[in-house]
Amino acid sequence: MNENVTNIIDRRILRLIEVLIEQNKINREIDFCREIEMLPQTVTKIKKGTAHFTVSHIEQICHQFNVNANWIFGIEKKVFNMARSIEITGIDA
Repeated sequence: MNENVTNIIDRRILRLIEVLIEQNKINREIDFCREIEMLPQTVTKIKKGTAHFTVSHIEQICHQFNVNANWIFGIEKKVFNMARSIEITGIDA
């Protein structure tokens, strides 16, 4: 995957963590990590740009939180797989 595309995907998922906290679906970032079976220090590395979310992480995120994979990849605006999903744009820059 192109490095710019990877960074956009990482930024979208990091924003998703914030949304999940805002919507009280999780309490903290560590809860997100636990749900997708990822070490918390991996998020720190992703924020620093030294690691990236993997295909396995993305699969778990979509499954555990009903997230629209097409949103993660920038194809659609709907974040969740539900009729009244929020839309998030402007993360692509």
